[in-house]
Amino acid sequence: MSILSPNARLVTAIFDEIAKGNGVPFWESCHDDLVWRTIGTGSWSGEFAGKQTVIDEVFRPLNRALVERATVPTRVIDGGDIVVVQARGRNLTRDGQRYDNDYVFVIHFQDGKIVRYEEYCDTALIERVLPDRIAAKSMPKAG
Repeated sequence: MSILSPNARLVTAIFDEIAKGNGVPFWESCHDDLVWRTIGTGSWSGEFAGKQTVIDEVFRPLNRALVERATVPTRVIDGGDIVVVQARGRNLTRDGQRYDNDYVFVIHFQDGKIVRYEEYCDTALIERVLPDRIAAKSMPKAG
């Protein structure tokens, strides 16, 4: 039986709360200078700096594009200040398409706060199923 680091326990607790529809613990655990990076070259890809920027440029558009959203971890790899999560998305777009992506999240901690969040996923699926991120920003709120 392994004993998880405080950061790995926090990540596990965050995903448990997100599964219940509660994203507050995630945002409370993020440093104000959070850097979010999604691989690829499409409209959803890139590096976004600052917690509020991540909310405005990634999460609000995503919440407008999806009517159902869930990300279920399948493995947590505890590296202390770096925690790796393998996960499976279970999502539905506002136009009824399944968006069930596979993810690897590399979550970097500093002083107990998330300072960098790297998202690795099927970017071809993103481009095929999700609307352009900039267009999604102006969509009416989904669901």
